[in-house]
Amino acid sequence: MIKPENYPLWNGPVMRAFLKTLTPDSMIAEGRGRRIRDVGGRWFLDARSGLWNVTLGYDNPQVIAAMKRQLDTLPYANMIGYGRPSAISAEAASALIAHLPAQLNKVRYCSNGAQAVEAAVLLSRFLHRAAGATERETVFALWHGFHGLGAGAGALTGLPYLHESCGPLIPGVRHARGPFEPAGGDKEASGLERQITDFGPDRVAAVLIEPIVGEGGHILGDDYLRSLERLCREHGIHLIVDEITTGMGRTGAFTRSEQVPIQPDILTLGKGLTSGYAPLSAVVLSDGIYEQILRLPFDRPMFIGATNDGHPLALAASIAVIAALTTEGVLDNVIRCGAKLHHDLVEVAEKHPGVTAVRGTGLLFAVEVATGPDAPHAALSANTLRLAMEERGVLVSTLAAWPAITIMPPLVITEPEVDEIVTALDQALSDLHC
Repeated sequence: MIKPENYPLWNGPVMRAFLKTLTPDSMIAEGRGRRIRDVGGRWFLDARSGLWNVTLGYDNPQVIAAMKRQLDTLPYANMIGYGRPSAISAEAASALIAHLPAQLNKVRYCSNGAQAVEAAVLLSRFLHRAAGATERETVFALWHGFHGLGAGAGALTGLPYLHESCGPLIPGVRHARGPFEPAGGDKEASGLERQITDFGPDRVAAVLIEPIVGEGGHILGDDYLRSLERLCREHGIHLIVDEITTGMGRTGAFTRSEQVPIQPDILTLGKGLTSGYAPLSAVVLSDGIYEQILRLPFDRPMFIGATNDGHPLALAASIAVIAALTTEGVLDNVIRCGAKLHHDLVEVAEKHPGVTAVRGTGLLFAVEVATGPDAPHAALSANTLRLAMEERGVLVSTLAAWPAITIMPPLVITEPEVDEIVTALDQALSDLHC
């Protein structure tokens, strides 16, 4: 193992524990297709798509070629000001909105998902203030919802540890239980809605929600989401739908919102926007929200942005990704392989009492395991299962605050590779006597 004093990076949340298992041979050195190789020469099937974002695999020739062409043409431009955005930024936005719900027609590019979520929330508050509704500051989100890390996105993420570990984060954020909570949660659509009603809708700026809650793969029902949309419309609350994870093909469509369907006021995208080949996210506005921005006087600007927002290399990658999703049968593959993966995961779960639930859709699944002293297999934990699958050559993720592994393979996964994932899970559970 590596001695702490000899390791040059600070990249793990708990460094001492991280370094107990790290060796130079275990570092990642290469990616090909759906697989990655470590320095020691071992190949793994990446059933977690990097950090859920390498949607087209590690060597998509069209994405790589597009980025190389852009590097030779214009390697940098910015979006913050001066009135001269890059031509490719408008091209990328036009390509994207052609595949989004009809009322979402204006795109602002950012650098990562957390920044996009923060920009969306700040824009909501800004527009309410500009309209004279200074009392509208509070944002509602769900416990266990994940919207990023940092002083802003971390406050919006529904994990109490993040709110307590570093001192105060941004104020004016409230969380409600979702319909999936194991104890004490509201089982009908009125849970979040009741808290908003009790608090006072005229004091609420926005509701921020994932259509599939990443912490645990909980699918929010169509009726739940539509009822929440109606409440927001009735009271002038902005509905911000976070599709950083679910967007760009993960559920078999460009957005989960169009599958429900619901109409966000603001939509955030990220992760699969470039298949992970470069950092990029997007804040997409409804026509109504954009009209409010157009009416603002010159002396009331809304400042957001960072140096690398809408980087031309990332935009070139995004255009190539959109082309792949629309012309190469990728979305059909998500539906086909996702159905097979779901069916096979349920079959495995039925064999192993240590598995308490399988949730998800498309190519986004969580496999929940029993925990606690009363569990049938108390020794089983999600991380133990993750490591057991890694030993069998398959990489999956664990969650910060939910006892589950997540299986989110690249959208270009093949059916034999689905078999490989399911076999590794079955064998790992058997070896753990679960």
